[in-house]
Amino acid sequence: MTDAPKDLAAAAREAVHAHVRHWNNQDKDSWLKILADDVRYEDPPGTVAAVGRDVMSVQAWDKSFTADKVWTLEPVLVIACGREAQVYMRNHGSVAGKPAWVDSIELWRVNDEGLVDSVRAFWEPPAEIREHLGLSTWEGETSLAAEAAGA
Repeated sequence: MTDAPKDLAAAAREAVHAHVRHWNNQDKDSWLKILADDVRYEDPPGTVAAVGRDVMSVQAWDKSFTADKVWTLEPVLVIACGREAQVYMRNHGSVAGKPAWVDSIELWRVNDEGLVDSVRAFWEPPAEIREHLGLSTWEGETSLAAEAAGA
């Protein structure tokens, strides 16, 4: 007897909701468990893509929750097809002591195991908080292996 095929659209939708739940609860360990080892994260595209769960731990998580920056996520609309989910996400919080609000369109993809292997978050950084966001200004990829090789 073989296992029934995984409903990847449902898995992609659940991955988005798990992301929001763990992020808003500031549960980093649970959040990291929804990511594939080789996850690729572009936030936003046109900046350095984070590659790998370990890089996500530092680049996406640690740099988002700092003494002067915190975000709460609100998925306004999630549409799942195939192994992907497109999300209209409302990101609100505070940056440098000022209220911040950023809307994004995000594309989440899961692998055959239902783990997130790709995220592309499209958004326009507001000018008044851009300098506090720590965005890279060059295109490319970063991974812990690449950083170790260059050290």
